[in-house]
Amino acid sequence: MTKSAHGESNTSDEVAGQETEPPIETGDHCYQPFECGFCNYCNRDKIEPEFPLSCLPRLTSKKRSEFAETGITELRAVSDGDLTPQQLRVKTHTLAKTVYFDAACARADLTGLGFPAYFLDFETAMTAVPIWAGTRPYEQITFQFSLHKLRKAGSLSHSSFLDLSGDEPSDRFARQLTRDCGKTGPIYVYNTAFEKTCIRKLAERVPGHVAPLIALLDRIVDLLPIARNRYYHPSQHGSWSIKAVLPAVAPDLGYDQLEGIADGATAMETFWEAIHPETTPERKAQIQQQLEAYCQLDTLAMVRLWHFLRGDRE
Repeated sequence: MTKSAHGESNTSDEVAGQETEPPIETGDHCYQPFECGFCNYCNRDKIEPEFPLSCLPRLTSKKRSEFAETGITELRAVSDGDLTPQQLRVKTHTLAKTVYFDAACARADLTGLGFPAYFLDFETAMTAVPIWAGTRPYEQITFQFSLHKLRKAGSLSHSSFLDLSGDEPSDRFARQLTRDCGKTGPIYVYNTAFEKTCIRKLAERVPGHVAPLIALLDRIVDLLPIARNRYYHPSQHGSWSIKAVLPAVAPDLGYDQLEGIADGATAMETFWEAIHPETTPERKAQIQQQLEAYCQLDTLAMVRLWHFLRGDRE
């Protein structure tokens, strides 16, 4: 059921039968429960304000609706009292075009955590119809990791795992992950909920590696809340994803430099392509190179962010 600009209700069949598009404004309904594939098309002629409300992090649908009802469409019109402290910080520095960086607290957050320091990122794949025994529909299966290791002396090394054989990768993945992560030292991630969930699920699938896998959990340190609380650049547009933060703190690195794969969704799609029996060896080799470059950039980005937050000269 949809409503026209005049408030009239229409069924999906009625809408589909119309010769012209119904005059319906885009809004929250276009993104719930998932983003509509036609959002870019419907917004093609929409003129965005210089400082759009989309810059505000964690803006609830209720608050967005309240703004819309009162005709508020951009940051300058939003009252400071209507914002959370984080949203107010974003508004202040976005409008002033200045950078917020609490360097002292950022350094304190990372002081005393020791070495060697590890920087870890996973890539996962899931499918509606499981192809491996013991797995469930839409279960996230870890098929790749990138791990940078930084020693106290400053030397940086890299190891990785990527299985494109088509066999269930969990056992080999767990064995190499626990070996490469060693026994001591913080393991930095960007969004701890994802990596911890992956490790716990991996331990369920490979009971022979439960103890060393679970031991990794207590060593995990999340860089995301440190970045979120201590740093903001207007170019982030209200986002603290690693892809939004990286251009601000390390402009020489960038996902736009990657070939073929530059996000997790594409990584998942190409993984399934790589293990398909009809994929040529040449194409599989190309996918492997692109997956390795993408995942390695994720952890290198964390290394650079870690140095930045600490105030190090690399």
